Amino acid sequence: MSQTTQQRNEALVAQTEAAAFPRLTSAELALVRPLAKPCDYADSDVIFRAGQPDIDLYVVESGQMEIRNPTDHRLIAVFEPGNFSGDIDMLTGRPVIATAVARGPTRLLCVPNGQLRSLINRVPSLGEKLILAFTRRREVLAQLGGLGLRVFGPGRCRATSTVREFLYKNFVPFHWFDTETEAGKQALRALASPPQAPVIDCGNGRVLGNPSLQRLAIEAGVWRHCATQDVDFAIVGAGPAGLTAAVYASSEGLSTLLLDQLGPGGQAGASSRIENFIGFPAGLSGADLATRGVLQMLKFGGRMIAPVAVQKLSPARSAGDRHALQLDCGAEIRCRVLLLALGVRWRRLEADGADRFAGAGIYYACTRVEADLFDAQEVAVVGGGNSAGQAVMFLAECCPSRTVHLLVRSTLGPGMSEYLVERIRAASNVVVHEQTEIEVLHGGGQLEAIGLRNDLTGAATQLPCAAVFVFIGADPAAEWLPAEIARDAKGFVLTGADVIASGLWPRSDREPCPLETSVPAVLAAGDMRAGSVKRVGFAVGDGSLAVTCAHRLVSITR
Repeated sequence: MSQTTQQRNEALVAQTEAAAFPRLTSAELALVRPLAKPCDYADSDVIFRAGQPDIDLYVVESGQMEIRNPTDHRLIAVFEPGNFSGDIDMLTGRPVIATAVARGPTRLLCVPNGQLRSLINRVPSLGEKLILAFTRRREVLAQLGGLGLRVFGPGRCRATSTVREFLYKNFVPFHWFDTETEAGKQALRALASPPQAPVIDCGNGRVLGNPSLQRLAIEAGVWRHCATQDVDFAIVGAGPAGLTAAVYASSEGLSTLLLDQLGPGGQAGASSRIENFIGFPAGLSGADLATRGVLQMLKFGGRMIAPVAVQKLSPARSAGDRHALQLDCGAEIRCRVLLLALGVRWRRLEADGADRFAGAGIYYACTRVEADLFDAQEVAVVGGGNSAGQAVMFLAECCPSRTVHLLVRSTLGPGMSEYLVERIRAASNVVVHEQTEIEVLHGGGQLEAIGLRNDLTGAATQLPCAAVFVFIGADPAAEWLPAEIARDAKGFVLTGADVIASGLWPRSDREPCPLETSVPAVLAAGDMRAGSVKRVGFAVGDGSLAVTCAHRLVSITR
């Protein structure tokens, strides 16, 4: 590494740490004091322990506060006067992942957790400093490793992949041990009589074996009890459209509840890097976008429940009634306005052996969770759109020693942004196969090779391949919707002018809102909507427009 590169990296680390561990100014401390109470601690007193939910915000007034890893008591950071505690779990309300101990006689200002949103929203400049620090700290803690849950299981295992994906999407810290390696096997043997893999050590004495996502969510602190309730605005689907709608609706005073079957991010959450979203010239990952969106929503008082599935939608039968959502947890959500932001599902690879390797060599997402499994091994990406292009460049750049094969059924270019096409053509470790499809997948316990067919020549070839990442078109995730919600021939939901044109709009006293479906006060946004452009920016625009529609419809239904 050159001196210039090293200096640049050191400067970047210093900037990250400065943003992660700032000190409040005297003016900012003056704003905190009216909401805080002073608390005195003696040397070695525990201020809070890992595993406590809904902890308060602590600001050091005098003395010092140590932040320690609860597993091995390793020192993570020392907070001095002006520093404050917490990371993103201050807003999510999840159990804190580290322990705080007083170093010497220490006085702290304690802001009750229930007052935190008031502090953030009342003083935007201070709120910005707190939220930026919370976000950066989680990044720093993730880089340190060894914090949070411990997950044991083979890397190329469908159940282990599901657990890792769930934790990643819900930004739950975890340390994964690959039990196909000797180090992973030894770590697993240290657990007395471990249950069926994947095994999750929760760090509180509880060890889970191949748990359901609901059980895992409870143990990880993700799940919040969802009671039967009435809200102004319910949103199903926490992709970019649903998250945007939740942020705007909650910030504008609508009681808002966001529901998702897995966690925030949607299809965009599977993207390694999104570079054509306005305001982020260097790009950001789908997980970063989801994390920021959730924190914004929580800041304004919106709520999210995941993982939860809607089993049935019963539309309102009259103007004064509410729509009813029956959830798989037993609760019923009644809302004045409902937004469907269900997104789409990537079509499954139709090749001999594809089902056998699903989640164990065949993947429909491309993040660190999947990519880290295949360092220095040849992999393939299937698809000709932006998601496929982003996956190719992520895989090629994070491990330059591997070859990435891009398989395009037609030609590279028409369905992909020009900047991605240029990068792919210029990458030395990317091989583009046009007019090519996968016919068969080979391997024993794991994927070893793929059989290809050229659609122009009919020639068959075989490539060594450890993993295939599939992005080949999508179908709307709308199977459970009632028949009253009109769809086009491909299953995408009709809205606004398309509903009028279909002749299925049931009201004569008004026209539908631009995003309103054939069921009054039920909206659709994002990729599942007929005629939508499959881009993150478009989904964000749909989400904000949905709130404009919701305000109008809430006033009508009251």
